[in-house]
Parts: sequence; C-alpha cells; structure tokens
Amino acid sequence: MALDPYALTTLVLANYELGLTADSGVVDAHIENLINQASDIIENALDRKFKIRLYTKERHSGNNNEFLYFKQYPVVAVNLDGLVWDAAGKTLTRNDGGSFVKDGFADGNKVLVQNSEYHSGLLTIEGVVTALVITFSDVIVDDLDDDNVIISHARELWVEDSKLDADDFEVSEDHIYYNAGFSEGHENIRVTYYAGYVTIPDDVTAYCLKLVKMAYENSKDIKSEKIGPYSVTFFDNKSELNVMIQNDLSNYLNRGY
Repeated sequence: MALDPYALTTLVLANYELGLTADSGVVDAHIENLINQASDIIENALDRKFKIRLYTKERHSGNNNEFLYFKQYPVVAVNLDGLVWDAAGKTLTRNDGGSFVKDGFADGNKVLVQNSEYHSGLLTIEGVVTALVITFSDVIVDDLDDDNVIISHARELWVEDSKLDADDFEVSEDHIYYNAGFSEGHENIRVTYYAGYVTIPDDVTAYCLKLVKMAYENSKDIKSEKIGPYSVTFFDNKSELNVMIQNDLSNYLNRGY
C-alpha cells in the first residue's frame, strides 16, 4: 500500500523515529500502511481533515443566521490594506510585513478577491509566489492604494439557485459572514473552498508518529508474514484510541456549530 498523499507524516520521519533504514520493500510498505492507518484514526477521532484540499459544493442548511461555518478549516483568508495592483506585470504587492508564502498561496491557486475597488471574484495565481508579490494569469487594472481587501481560498457561494456576488459576503478562517442572512432551507446552501494546512502542525505530526511507533512496537516481534494482521488489530481498538486522541489533541477537535 502506497503512502496516502494526505498522510499526517512521512516515511522518512517514521523510519527515523523507529530507527529503521528505507528498504524500498516490505518494511517500507508496512510502515506506510501504519502511517495511513494512524492518520485516518486521528482525523476520524477529531472529525476533521488536516492537509489542504478542495471541497466542492459542500452543502449546508440555512437557518436565517448571518454566519455559515465551514465543515473543514482553516481556510486561508487574509485582510490587507495598501495593496498595489500592477496591470502591466499582472502583480499584486503587499507592504504589511506579512508573507504570501507563509499565508499558503501558491502557483495555480484560484483566490477570491473581495472588497477591492477594481477587482472582485476569482483570480488565478501564475508563477512563483514570493513573500510580498503574487502574479496572476488574469487581466488586472492598476490600483495604488486598495484597502480592506480580503483574499481567500474560498471559491464560490450559492444560496438556493443564486450564486452570490463576491462582494456580498466576507470570508474568514472558519466562517462566512452574509449580512442578509442565509435563508432557511434543507441543504439549500453550497460552498466551494480550499481548507486545511499547507504544513501539518508539528504536534499533529508528532502524534501520528507516536501512534505509528506504538503499533510497530506492538508487532515488531511477530513474524513478517503476520505483521499486517497484528498491526490492524492494534488500530482496531478504536474506542480507546479515539478517547486518547480527543483528550491529547483537544484543541484540534472539530466541535461543529
């Protein structure tokens, strides 16, 4: 079994933790299987996904509230002042001391621009992202002082059969604010967005390695042909593991709204 692209740690880190050397064979495959299982049980226990990915047309039921909370988070959303848009270079420059790289923006991202005087809606980032500058593939216009602009990894928001204009709502890390209120209905709201971490938090990675080590130690004295079933038995103790994970990583628990 190959390592899942959304796994919470890597084979290199797991082998280092376990004092193993990569063999490109059965041992590596066994460790990758343990990583995948540990990652799944952590995410299931906390009811959330960690590594950034696209959620398409996620459905919510409106209740006339002004706030809609994403089922997955964090959503990259930054509020910036004093932005400089350069039409010739198709660039956007910030001067607040922050970093587009650290904020999680990258080549190929489609980002939602809100509250801009001349720019609104989805723009596509093209090329290398630096701390202060991102370049777009889209046509943009010059603006030397664009304030209170939200740039986020949200894509679009629909209420009933109407797609809301980008400037009619505001995106935050874990929710959307819509002052008209989300009309009451059953799964009548659809939202598309990117959510999760570009870099998995260190304590989550460390916890995944802890579970991998526990499972490995539980099975290392078993003959190789029986390692798989024994490791699965360890992870099948889900009720106790769930409680342990929820207690130890309680700050990551998706409590819902």
